[in-house]
Amino acid sequence: AQLAAQKGYSVTGSDRAHDPENELFQNLEQLGVIIHPQDGSGIDAATNQIVFSTAIESDNPELVKGRSLGIPSLHRAEFLSELIGDDELIAVAGTAGKTTTTGLLGWIFECLGRDPSVYNGAAVLNWKTGAALGNVRAGNSNLWIIEADESDQSFLRFHPTHSIITNISKDHYELDELHAMFDQFERQTSKTTIRGDQLAPVELPVPMMGKHNEENARCAVALCEALGMDAAEVRAALSRFKGIERRLEVAGKVAGVTVIDDYAHNPAKIAAALSAVADEFETVHAYWRPHGFKPLAQGLDDFADVFSKHWKPRGGSIFVLPVYYAGGTVDKAIDSDALVDRLNSSGVPAVFAPDYDALQSELTRRAQPGDAILGMGARDPELPRFAKKLIAE
Repeated sequence: AQLAAQKGYSVTGSDRAHDPENELFQNLEQLGVIIHPQDGSGIDAATNQIVFSTAIESDNPELVKGRSLGIPSLHRAEFLSELIGDDELIAVAGTAGKTTTTGLLGWIFECLGRDPSVYNGAAVLNWKTGAALGNVRAGNSNLWIIEADESDQSFLRFHPTHSIITNISKDHYELDELHAMFDQFERQTSKTTIRGDQLAPVELPVPMMGKHNEENARCAVALCEALGMDAAEVRAALSRFKGIERRLEVAGKVAGVTVIDDYAHNPAKIAAALSAVADEFETVHAYWRPHGFKPLAQGLDDFADVFSKHWKPRGGSIFVLPVYYAGGTVDKAIDSDALVDRLNSSGVPAVFAPDYDALQSELTRRAQPGDAILGMGARDPELPRFAKKLIAE
């Protein structure tokens, strides 16, 4: 929506979580995006295209109205491909790390005067201001840098000039299916492909916490060097990178306690976040909100395993919030208490937190000076707000 508005389109939209007081929607409106109720009223005969993501159900009122009027509907990846056209494209894919790697690449290319257009899954903190959400950048060159998503196979809609595959681990699909898809993605890349699992370790001025961020930086720098960019300038830009919103983002520090907010939602990302924070802090109080009933049910064994392996028995805590439910038809047989029971039976003293008030009460009681509080989870917009609320209160 932002890129379309910045590229001259007239853009309308809807969101079932619409809140006129939310900075996200205010920023969109400042770009000229008109937001309607999600009841089909924003669609009329003057609408040229309806753009939707994989998360939108087929009975969504906008899609229903569009079909009745014969208006073409495009998946967001198809529309992004339309915006890119024949321009040079760098696409970043992988199970984990693609958002950070995409944002870092965009920042480096900007610092080195390449003026790219960037499409990313979360805000680059260097770009986020009161007037800009920070997850996109509308450049004036014929170069695009985008995050490409494998979870719905939409990354296969792109034919990049250059690409990065950060890593591959089981998530959304079985490993053999994932390897086949990523191999196809590499075949669709016309020039350079960087694979993170093939890179040798190298010392870099990485300002972000965690070994996984060292790996992300290694991928970005390797592509820059493969494209002949000045190594010293690339490293200088890297050293000034502030990171990505909700990727081990320090929400604040108060009374000697550091509160960290992270988007981790699958086992690999949870492991990376827990490991990174445990390397920096003696005692960690972690909380997680599963982002859907189906992902929790499918990965219950893996989630139990990752929390068991990475729990540090030094007075720390693990809290699990209820599954985030955003509507739609879904089997709710497996909820967060099933994970808590599994962890408790394996000797990990996890606690089910029924709501954010209960969680805040427990964290306030347990956290001591020098400790870290690590929040994790995707989709629920309350997660980052809760981290800031902890600091404020």
